[in-house]
Amino acid sequence: MIKGVARNLLDYLAPQLCIYCDQPSHRLERICEVCEDALTVNDAPCPRCALPGMGGRLCPHCLKEDPALTSVTAAFVYDAAIAYLMHRWKYLGEANMSLTAAKIINNTGITLKNCDILFATPLHWRRRLRRGFNQSEDLLEALWALQHSPGRARPSGVALKRQKITKAQAHASRRERLGNLQGAFAVEGNVSGCSVGIVDDVCTTGATGNAMATALLQAGASEVHLFCLARTPSR
Repeated sequence: MIKGVARNLLDYLAPQLCIYCDQPSHRLERICEVCEDALTVNDAPCPRCALPGMGGRLCPHCLKEDPALTSVTAAFVYDAAIAYLMHRWKYLGEANMSLTAAKIINNTGITLKNCDILFATPLHWRRRLRRGFNQSEDLLEALWALQHSPGRARPSGVALKRQKITKAQAHASRRERLGNLQGAFAVEGNVSGCSVGIVDDVCTTGATGNAMATALLQAGASEVHLFCLARTPSR
């Protein structure tokens, strides 16, 4: 009852408007329940890389090659609605969208696996300085707070770092992405025998996730799982 009164008071004093319909959302998320229900959930994707529309079967790429990532879990299909959310989050600097992203992921029932260590996809320091925040890091913290995950986020003495700045990946082909990401990540500390989870915003081709997984596996990790807001369909 107290929470309900506080929520009504907050709606009256400072209504939270849905980013899609511009109506009060009546909750902390910046998306109302109606617009959230209209998002395209990533149902029955490839069980390995989360590619949409595979009916729960392995996609041709995962059948042909063995990805470094043990699994990818993506809550939604990347479409115009998610692209708009991402634009406001990453490029308009609305860092508080991290809570909205975490809430809608959590509402699909996705939980972080019982990983020994959890990382966010790291940004190169130059890109982080320019953007002002790391959206993947904020997303991990928000999910951690919501789910009380048993994994250890940000363990002391262990780090996943981006050691070189890469070209913008948004419009690069899979081959270009792989070339850009060679040697991009480094692991500090001991991850030997650990199950590792990585949180990211969007998985496009899986090149970034597999580059991180490769670095972690070479450092001794037993398996690497990627969790993200959305997965792009095949091009």
